[in-house]
Amino acid sequence: MDRSSLVRILLLALLVVGGFYYLGPGMGLGGKKEASQPIGLESYVNAPGFAPDDVDSVPAGEPTPAPAVEGTLCYIKGDRFDAVLSGRGAALVHFQLRDPQYAGVDGDLISTNGEPPRPIERWRSLRTLFRGPKGGDQLKYDRFNWTLEASTPTSCTFSYADDLVKIEKRIAADDRPFELTVSTTLTNLSDAPKTHELSIEAFAYHTNKQVKSGMGRQSPLSTELSCARGSDIKRKPKDDFKEGWFSLPVVDRYVAISNPYFTEAIMPGEAPDGAHPTCDLLAEQWYTSAQKADDDDAGAVYHGRLEYPPKELKPQQSATYTQAAFFGPKERAVLAKADGGTPHLGDVINLGFFSPVAKVLVGVLVFFHDHVSMGNWGLAIISMTVSLRLLLLPLSIKPVMTSIAMRKLKPEIDLLSIKFKDDAQAKNMATMELYRKHGVNPLGGCLPQLVQMPIWFAMYTTLQTAVEMYHEHFLWFRDLSAPDSLITLPWVHMAIGPLPLLIGGFMIVQQKIVPQQGMDPMQAKMMMYMMPIMFTGMMIFLPAALGVYMLTNSVLGITQQLVIERIAPRGGKPASGEITVKAVDKSDGDKNGGDGPLSGTFGKGKARV
Repeated sequence: MDRSSLVRILLLALLVVGGFYYLGPGMGLGGKKEASQPIGLESYVNAPGFAPDDVDSVPAGEPTPAPAVEGTLCYIKGDRFDAVLSGRGAALVHFQLRDPQYAGVDGDLISTNGEPPRPIERWRSLRTLFRGPKGGDQLKYDRFNWTLEASTPTSCTFSYADDLVKIEKRIAADDRPFELTVSTTLTNLSDAPKTHELSIEAFAYHTNKQVKSGMGRQSPLSTELSCARGSDIKRKPKDDFKEGWFSLPVVDRYVAISNPYFTEAIMPGEAPDGAHPTCDLLAEQWYTSAQKADDDDAGAVYHGRLEYPPKELKPQQSATYTQAAFFGPKERAVLAKADGGTPHLGDVINLGFFSPVAKVLVGVLVFFHDHVSMGNWGLAIISMTVSLRLLLLPLSIKPVMTSIAMRKLKPEIDLLSIKFKDDAQAKNMATMELYRKHGVNPLGGCLPQLVQMPIWFAMYTTLQTAVEMYHEHFLWFRDLSAPDSLITLPWVHMAIGPLPLLIGGFMIVQQKIVPQQGMDPMQAKMMMYMMPIMFTGMMIFLPAALGVYMLTNSVLGITQQLVIERIAPRGGKPASGEITVKAVDKSDGDKNGGDGPLSGTFGKGKARV
């Protein structure tokens, strides 16, 4: 057989599968097993009347504290969202998106309170602390009950005061979508200088089962933490915190907790003396005494924190800190304008290894959606696929020419197969000599296909992270961001649709009309079905948007091959006298003093053309 064809197909298959798992953002076969983290238990000094969280540890011998009571609630109606805040932490309890496209997204894809809502102050996004390892004598307590001083439909103002300090914290809806502004002012009421160390946090909580990825698809809850400072962006998946906290100093852009479609981000604003905070990240293992860290029902609390340097206040002196906070879908146009556009929040979209190519594809996709497909994302994907196929046509010419040349040589290759049916090595050497004489490189079509790999992988990551596809309907697809699930199979607890079968079927058709030169029938049959079966299995779990791209690409590939069939139809006879195949043995060379046609090159039973 011609090994080059088999090598080419296997190489492409390995590259495709390997790219899905290792070049996309947050990809993998699931969470890694890991040892316990070297993180100490959080402990706080609570003000009188502040009931601890039910997840707080209770020192041995002390009575179980009274259940925590929720604080006074305050409601904000912002641009495309509703928020609920509480005097217990002066922080978020709920953040509800109002768009029908995002119906039901509350505390799941956007997690603002860790586990199902309970009065857990320590995991509430926009929670602030004022006592740190480098400063904290301005306040006596870490946690206390805030008073709701004032509220409007778009803002909540909380306050706290004792004999040392007065704090006012205002959270208000911005005039931009999914955005809040936070302003915190501390005033020193004592008669001596005092120091505080302000920090503000975002949180998420997911179980190991929720974030597991598999079969080429990342979980919609697969979570990544990131810090951005200037052009430097640090991205950290869940398994990067075996040694504890990660810190990046002097951050001027954002800290974020993101999944493929949504993000929670806090962007620093004004601070005393123009100080920039440190960005701290942690995925903290969280499990019961009856669980192990890697159990499916165990989980992790994701922390994203901005921690400002200590600030000393003189008597009656005040200091104000501001931040912008974004909780919402990763819509590119909205992210680009978040907090006035300065933080460049669009970088929370992780497009993987081929992000430069993916960014171009995103722009093309948005263009077709806005100007060609009448606002239909499915048609935009099809339009972009057709355009990409046309754009890459020059790279397809070489494989086409190679296919035509090999098609014309097939009668000669068939003769070689008959002539050397009992000597595979001789057949291979004769076949390669035939290719050499006619200037045909069997691997000539492989390099152009490898050049296209970045585009394929970039398209894969683009369609897997495009929130524009979230809950988007097209044809029979209920959600372009989810696998095709037209039919429910209760006995296997999953749903499938016709799309994976259509992709596999069209790939088989494409394999049938593409000549597999030099392969024996069994090997050709194996290759014909191996790739389609593999991709059909993967597409059961991949987003329908990616399936629309793959199906369109297969149809275009079949069309291209049918054109080749018209140019160079199968069959034909070798030109008379053009090719001569002769088998000789070593004795012919020996009779001519070692200068025979096989001398020094071929042994007994070998071939020459």
